[in-house]
Amino acid sequence: MVSRYRISVMGLGFVGLSLAVVNARNGFDTIGVDIDRMKIDRLRAGRPDFFEPGMDDMLRDSIGQKRIRFTTDLDYAIRNSEITFLTVGTPLKDNGGGVDLSYVKGAVGGIALSVKGKKDFHLLAVKSTIPPLTMKKLILPVLDDLIEDGRIGVVVNPEFLSEGSAVEDLLAPHMIVIGSSDKRSSLMLEEYYRDFYGTPPEIIRTDVSTAELIKYAYNAFLATKISFINSISAICQEIPDSDVNTVARAIGKDPRIGPQFLQAGPGFGGSCLPKDLAGLIRFSQAVGKRPDLFQAVKEVNDKQLKTIIEMMKKQGVLSKGRIIAVLGLAFKSGTDDVREAVSVRVVEELLGYELRIKVHDPMALKNFERIFGAKVSYSATAHECLRGSDCCVILTDWDGYKNLKPGDFSGVMRSSNIIDARRALDAREFLGMSFNAVGLGS
Repeated sequence: MVSRYRISVMGLGFVGLSLAVVNARNGFDTIGVDIDRMKIDRLRAGRPDFFEPGMDDMLRDSIGQKRIRFTTDLDYAIRNSEITFLTVGTPLKDNGGGVDLSYVKGAVGGIALSVKGKKDFHLLAVKSTIPPLTMKKLILPVLDDLIEDGRIGVVVNPEFLSEGSAVEDLLAPHMIVIGSSDKRSSLMLEEYYRDFYGTPPEIIRTDVSTAELIKYAYNAFLATKISFINSISAICQEIPDSDVNTVARAIGKDPRIGPQFLQAGPGFGGSCLPKDLAGLIRFSQAVGKRPDLFQAVKEVNDKQLKTIIEMMKKQGVLSKGRIIAVLGLAFKSGTDDVREAVSVRVVEELLGYELRIKVHDPMALKNFERIFGAKVSYSATAHECLRGSDCCVILTDWDGYKNLKPGDFSGVMRSSNIIDARRALDAREFLGMSFNAVGLGS
């Protein structure tokens, strides 16, 4: 397939690189842009900064077929594309003052300068997660003159990717949201999606502010489902023989509820849900609305750490010098991302008890080491991590951990205390051992 449009992607983090590589895979002439020259050099060599299933091979194939190029030169990217997807980061400010939009502002300013030197119409599709009214208050004022001259069009086109399934999510999305007040821009992006998919999924057309809010509402609702089932799990832990998994399976059968995100565990993490929930809380406060529900979702999530620590206290393993094995560091399986991961908070808390901490994860060890350095010990295998330990805490449900049996623990641990915060193991197999799982009745 040969597309009528050439694509540039500005900002090559998780979203941007995934989008660029999948565009190239689908036959689009694609340019990836980032200000980090070392990152660009690594990508030209076919080495992404993060693990995503299928990404490495797809990147190398696209480079080999000359479908994708990487550059720090924004002018070059704008001149050689018709559509630019903006995917720069929107982190929370360190002072708790809301979302940092400086990367968005800088990128839009650079795009404006580049478009001024171009003859043909250019479309900017904003995929970065931005608070409502950002387009009207920050982006459009920078581009007003170019919009009036018919040089550029702007749409809000939020992404709904999950780490660990980004390629699948891009190839088969649930929907496409296009927020625009400009019919020409909206139609151009729809043409791109018809090129991409042939028959695209449902397209929801709306104004820019509603499109901005859709992304925040989407992630806040997913976070709410997680905190809801973790609240139910807390009740289950006080009821003998009750099991939150059975509760979740039963209520998830109702199509009005659905089973997704009803897995009790240590709480949500990663780069999206915590950040976007906090962003929505701040925006609600800014427009004079009490974010009571969203605050409660956050509070429940924060309390999951306390649940894990209380289980360890009951097992009597928080004495100085005890050895704790932590299996699973990534915020979920299928990724090496430890941003806002429960593992980080758990280890920080445990270090305060003067314990020896051993950790293992099949993908995230290097990222974890960047945070903790020599404060913890890094194990090459799960069995090495368990050897000689007094307690094992499972925080990520990697398939390798699901296959562990009672003998894998009792045979190598000094004391077979197990806390399964991800419900990775079959509790029935561990009867008679010091075994606890989130949402399992006492």
